[in-house]
Amino acid sequence: MSTVSALGYVVVQGPLEEWKQFGTEVLGLQLGRSPDPDTLFFKNDSRSWRLAVEAGAPAGPESLVALGLEVRSREELDRLAETLRSRGVEVREDAALAERRRVRQLVTFRDGCGNRVEAYWGATVDRAGFSSPRGVTFVAGETEYGEIGIGHAFLLAEDVAKAAAFYLDNLGFRLSDTISFGPQSAHFLHCNPRHHSVAFAALEGAPAAGIGHLMLEVTTLDAVGRAMDAVNRADAPVPITLGEHSNDRMTSFYVRTPSGFDIEYGWNGRVIDDRDWTVSHYETTSNWGHRFSAPPAPPAA
Repeated sequence: MSTVSALGYVVVQGPLEEWKQFGTEVLGLQLGRSPDPDTLFFKNDSRSWRLAVEAGAPAGPESLVALGLEVRSREELDRLAETLRSRGVEVREDAALAERRRVRQLVTFRDGCGNRVEAYWGATVDRAGFSSPRGVTFVAGETEYGEIGIGHAFLLAEDVAKAAAFYLDNLGFRLSDTISFGPQSAHFLHCNPRHHSVAFAALEGAPAAGIGHLMLEVTTLDAVGRAMDAVNRADAPVPITLGEHSNDRMTSFYVRTPSGFDIEYGWNGRVIDDRDWTVSHYETTSNWGHRFSAPPAPPAA
């Protein structure tokens, strides 16, 4: 069992007014109640929020502020912090940030690429539940496989194997598979039945860290098609067209966010049972489709 139970939330920076429209009308996320006027909360299940957008200029992959990794209890968080400190990782508990994130307890540290990680337990559940403004249901919490988090984060790395090793060796993630992708094979890691919650790849000309895309999974193919219509109405850039990935079998397309990184919007992602899972290597990223139709997000100036 992984120390981390899910990628619980993601925090990015970007233009708030653009995100307010994009998050609700295009993605179908519900706007949550944020105590900070400079931060938007978006929901994709009954949690009080899953995606936070802090006011800031678009920065492409470097829009990433923090990854929120959920653990099951105070005891699990204490053990994780102790393990990291024993291995030379600086870990800091932050009660004020925990209150802002609406969790019971939170510690912060940096992963092998320098990304900020917030490990926590006790996320707040919204008694009003979840109601998408576009009638969408997401695969996040309360699934038949348990709590599997917001989706997955596809992260950039200078040394992919080293970046993945931090999560494998220190956080209890497990390797799902690898794909020939750019100068190094991309690594896909899971911590629950979702095929992967984090992945790492090296891309030429891209920053050595940051977020390439955030995946949001919906429960029907129809929801993916309707999201494509919403994207077209909003005239939002589509850097990768509809297709099916080779490893997680996700049928998806990609849309550029107001922050400059991408959202993968998909359906039918593969699930993993560690009792019989075999790690494989794939020579292509997709079985069909996924044509590149727009330039990648530019790095921050």
